Amino acid sequence: MSITVTPVESGFGAEVSGLDLRQPLNHDTYAAIEAALSKHGVIYFRNQPLTEAEQEAFIRWFGPPNALARQMNNARMKNPYFYDVSNVDEEGKIMMEDHERRLYLKANMFWHTDMSMRQPPARVTALNAIVLPEIDPPDTEFADMRAAWEALPPERQKTLESLRVVHSVYASRSKVGYTNFNEETRKLLPPTEHPLVRTHAGSGRKNLYIGAHASHIVDMDEAAGRALLEELTEFSTQPQFRYAHKWQPQDLLVWDDSCTLHRSTPFDDQKFRRELRWCSARELEAV
Repeated sequence: MSITVTPVESGFGAEVSGLDLRQPLNHDTYAAIEAALSKHGVIYFRNQPLTEAEQEAFIRWFGPPNALARQMNNARMKNPYFYDVSNVDEEGKIMMEDHERRLYLKANMFWHTDMSMRQPPARVTALNAIVLPEIDPPDTEFADMRAAWEALPPERQKTLESLRVVHSVYASRSKVGYTNFNEETRKLLPPTEHPLVRTHAGSGRKNLYIGAHASHIVDMDEAAGRALLEELTEFSTQPQFRYAHKWQPQDLLVWDDSCTLHRSTPFDDQKFRRELRWCSARELEAV
């Protein structure tokens, strides 16, 4: 089964066509997809109306799937490997403005990388568009952390390479005022450390590993560390490092969490439904 990879103009982001992902992959096809993802950071497949089983089979090619804590903000998902990225409540109705899960999901509008609060963290995420707003579906934006690192002056790179960062879901959700974590989640998601600078396994290029879950820098004054993280996030998400995905119904959007940041963008979530089904594969080892 041959595929066609069509990069966007910048090379960060590409469309992969010639596949029906409802059919099982083989090793050669997976290797071609992995190569496209490693090179472009973000890839997408149009017209992929996948079942949960088909999406899970796809993500398992990239590594063990992340099982998420059972908590109120994921109540619609029965499969522990999926997360409900939607503005729909447990009864299938659009969530009111004061709904607790709506508040929790607002943090997705900050630049972040999925599951960096865990050890091992996510390596690859796959997001399937189940229902999109009829008018102007909101983009999902990405930033290339390899290109951002390479744009830093060499002397600045030297000051950053040895630093380690504490990542925590409580840090990212506190930005929107969400604190209602259940006991299961608190046990499963203690704060964890990662290097500020990683080497991307697929390309050998170095990249920043930051985002909204990044709380503070180890052995640095907390306020100074937070200021440095905010400065690096602002630098690395400049327009020249970005790709904005324009959603179409039944898209499967796939990205490399180890070398990208992403964020959702706003839409009229009191008028239009938006339902995306999320899953991710984790790194094989802690980083």
